[in-house]
Amino acid sequence: MLKNFFQKYQLTSSDILIIACSWGPDSMYLLSEIIKILPNEHLIVAHFNHCLRWPESEGDEEFLRDFCKENHIIFTSTKKNITSIAQTTKKWIEETARIERYDFLEQTRIKYEARYILTAHHLDDSIETLMFHLIRGSKIHGLTGVPEQNWHILRPLLNVSKTEILKKLEKESVPYRLDSTNADDTYLRNHLRLNIINEFERINPEYRKNMISFMRYMTELVDFINKQVEVFLRWESSFSVEDFQILSPFLQREVIRYIYERANNGTIGLSERGIAEIIRFIGNKGNYTKKELGKLHLEKRNGRIYFDSHLS
Repeated sequence: MLKNFFQKYQLTSSDILIIACSWGPDSMYLLSEIIKILPNEHLIVAHFNHCLRWPESEGDEEFLRDFCKENHIIFTSTKKNITSIAQTTKKWIEETARIERYDFLEQTRIKYEARYILTAHHLDDSIETLMFHLIRGSKIHGLTGVPEQNWHILRPLLNVSKTEILKKLEKESVPYRLDSTNADDTYLRNHLRLNIINEFERINPEYRKNMISFMRYMTELVDFINKQVEVFLRWESSFSVEDFQILSPFLQREVIRYIYERANNGTIGLSERGIAEIIRFIGNKGNYTKKELGKLHLEKRNGRIYFDSHLS
């Protein structure tokens, strides 16, 4: 399965890859499969210690360090007190952990001049992400599941279920550790997995196949919408107010979503209220006015809207 994925992205034995690895079954499965294909000396295992389960977290890191040593794989790690950072930034723990973890992974990629970062997100993770976004009020762009590629990040396991992973690990006697917090349903994702998504299988044991089809459909729909927006923008950093106002209300919102997403590297912080404010700004009669939303900066001059994440 990984061989086909590597061929798709033209990965070769000369490429240096960062493997985002915890110690759990998912990442240990990914690592065990990759070392069957690529030379160990071109792999860098990157471990992020969230310091959420002391002293269990220390044991996890030591377990992974020992595994890499035995298999002659470069190991690098860092520690961050996620609880403290979340309190300071007033963000959810899960969101804080994701931001800090991906920052560490990107810095590691740059340090080792690696081509890609590989993560162990699998099919069940993708379904959880879809449900998570749906509950939080996401639009269709959040209903495509976990993307296979984000810039330098690749996710080879998105068509593999958790059940398949556990069976393969047992068959090949691959060691791993379990996270004691996975049973704590006070975390939203755990609650979704333990108390809600489990019910899907009771209703329809084949629900994963249906979810795959749905996410593929949504991905195609998102691609289509993005192309319509790009046709309107014509790859420029400005657009005519007059042209914008003759778009359908749906496509107007999608234009705002599109330029916000590129300025902010995502749609976190973009609400219906924020979109409505920008649309009103565009339609107002004032000239030489400015509007900001996150890192998205807009300026109205002579009947055009100029957008740039670095406008003064």
